[in-house]
Amino acid sequence: MKKILFILSVALIGALTISSCRKYEEGPNISLRKKEARVTNNWRVESAQLNGTEVSQDPYWTKQKHYMYRDGKYIVTIIDPVSLEARNLQGTWKLYDDDRKLALTTKNFSGNIDSTNDYNILKLYNKQLWIRKTDNSLELHFIPFE
Repeated sequence: MKKILFILSVALIGALTISSCRKYEEGPNISLRKKEARVTNNWRVESAQLNGTEVSQDPYWTKQKHYMYRDGKYIVTIIDPVSLEARNLQGTWKLYDDDRKLALTTKNFSGNIDSTNDYNILKLYNKQLWIRKTDNSLELHFIPFE
C-alpha cells in the first residue's frame, strides 16, 4: 500500500511540475520536435498587430514571405504594394535566452548588417509561430505557406 501511495505521489508531483513549466505564453507544453526544427519553415504573416492595431490586411504584410533555414539563414521577401517589385533581405535567425527569444538580423543590399530585431516567442508549434517584439510594438502570427 505504501509503495502504491509513493508511486502516485511521484506521478502527481511530476504532472504538476510539467504543467507549470510552460516555456511560451501560448504553448505548447510539450513537443517532440526541437525548437530549432519548429522555427525552420517557410512562413507567411497570418496576423500583424502594430501598436495594438490589426494591420495584417495591409499589402505590406499580406505579401511578405519569411524563409527560416535550418542553418540559421533568414530571407524575408517584401513586395512593394505600389510598384509590385519584390525585395529580398537576407540575414540570420537565432534562438536565445533559453530558447524563449528569437533574434532576426537582416542585411541591407550592400551586405552590411541593417537591423537586428528581438522577439519574445509566444507560441511555437510546427504550423504556428507567434512572436512579439521585445518593446511590445509589433506582434506577428505566422503560418506556413506552400
